[in-house]
Amino acid sequence: MKSLTEGYALRYNNFMENNLNQEVIEHLMHPKNYGPLENPTGVGVGHSETSGEFVIFYINCDGETITNVGYATNGCHDTVVFGSMFTEMIKGETLEYAHKAAQKLTEKVALGPEKQQACAQMVLTSFDAAQINQDNKANGMDEELHAIEIGLDCEVEV
Repeated sequence: MKSLTEGYALRYNNFMENNLNQEVIEHLMHPKNYGPLENPTGVGVGHSETSGEFVIFYINCDGETITNVGYATNGCHDTVVFGSMFTEMIKGETLEYAHKAAQKLTEKVALGPEKQQACAQMVLTSFDAAQINQDNKANGMDEELHAIEIGLDCEVEV
């Protein structure tokens, strides 16, 4: 017989799993911040040479605050979901907060399947590239976008 605490913990875990699944489904069916921005302050691309997949990340910043974000990808559903979730996390936040969030997400995703790691790395790398592009433009460089190749392949067998 389960104790009251064990029963509550089981119901709580089931509730959290169902809500997480619902959140993932919502981001997959209705991705947030999908598409380009008008006049972004930074544009970055994370791409895989071997698979041809990419993420384009757009940021608008006012000082250290991310006022708007957007992304586009030709990647799989994991990439779409991760891009949607990450952009929602950082929109309206500071660049410092976004860096910390990206680091925590990298650590969490590292525990998952390699395919999801590659999808997450592509999104986060494109975010880094957008910041580099923003800095380059602020320093007078005429650069339309900044591109970085990712180290993992998104077409990993699962």
